[in-house]
Amino acid sequence: MQRREPVVDESGDIIKQIIISNGHELKGYSLVPDDKLKILKAVIDALLLEDVNVVVTTGGTGYAPSDVTVESLRGVMDREVEGFGDVFRAVSFADPKVGPASFLTKASAIIVRGKLVYMLPGSPDAVRLAMEKLIIPETPHLVYLANSS
Repeated sequence: MQRREPVVDESGDIIKQIIISNGHELKGYSLVPDDKLKILKAVIDALLLEDVNVVVTTGGTGYAPSDVTVESLRGVMDREVEGFGDVFRAVSFADPKVGPASFLTKASAIIVRGKLVYMLPGSPDAVRLAMEKLIIPETPHLVYLANSS
């Protein structure tokens, strides 16, 4: 019998840790393969959970054929948070560990029925940067804006 190595989701673990350590409640967690329908279903299921205002995904934002997260979710968005990807790439570019490779991500944020969906790269460093510098500081205001009339 062949043994499977346990799946390690370092970036997902970082997201969970940062959410909880900043006083927010984690309502769920899923590990989903690079499959458009499975990604879409997991995000929609998360958005349907009671009291969920934000979903954060990691992985699938590059340009490999298997990187389909952004393409999977664009069809359900009401609006794109256009500045998020731009600022993320600018902040990444300023980091000497990333530099010009920062343009190799389609990291994005969208609004779906007043709820936010962030799509982050799979890199643990990229996830930490996005969570600490962009998402945690600005999300409460963006949730407010997405739901104001």
